[in-house]
Amino acid sequence: MGKVEREERLVALAEAATAVFGRVGYRRARTADVAKEAGMSSGSLFNYVESKEALFHLVFLHGFGLLAGAVLELPLAAPADGETARLIEENLRGIPTPNLRAAMTRDRPVDVDLELRGIIEERYAIQERLWPILAVVERCAVDLPTIEDFYFRRTRVGYFGRLTKYLERRAATGHLRKVPDPAVAARLVSESISWFAWHRHEGREGRAHLYDDDVTRETVIELLCAALIEPSS
Repeated sequence: MGKVEREERLVALAEAATAVFGRVGYRRARTADVAKEAGMSSGSLFNYVESKEALFHLVFLHGFGLLAGAVLELPLAAPADGETARLIEENLRGIPTPNLRAAMTRDRPVDVDLELRGIIEERYAIQERLWPILAVVERCAVDLPTIEDFYFRRTRVGYFGRLTKYLERRAATGHLRKVPDPAVAARLVSESISWFAWHRHEGREGRAHLYDDDVTRETVIELLCAALIEPSS
């Protein structure tokens, strides 16, 4: 088998593993199911990874763009204890949110419409790009306490806290609409984005094909901005 073909099959395996782990979680996922999803035999799978742990690690190497160009010895060995969790944490922490962070440094916006749109757009882009591996993280976190703690108790909580604080500050200056609970508003923004950028693609309702990606993105952004911006601003 040539180098190019081997790399292509490794990518196909990573994508199949992403789909299976993201659908059923870590404990319920079987290497046989991943092999079937990838269109290969169970025996062939072990030419690429030596274990389920290695297969799980492969998901994130591929999902974070670290597989392309990497020199890997196959079959990929099982990672050291905690290595996959560290890989996930480092790369999720490294996702930039420059629009939200920049807004938090300003007392007053030059143009709140553009500022808010930029914040929503960057969140949508992250979810749209990374949803397959975010689905793996969420489905598998219940089986993997280290990931559960980092993702749900720190990463998500931290983002919601920053967004809540932003909404509070802009409402206090009259640029955004005052609402009874800014934390609820922050959650509404995030969950609306998550469904349209992410969950509709998971196939549970079979509705992803009903929505054009570009039109969907623009509609969500327009409606969220209209709901939050004070009409008089």
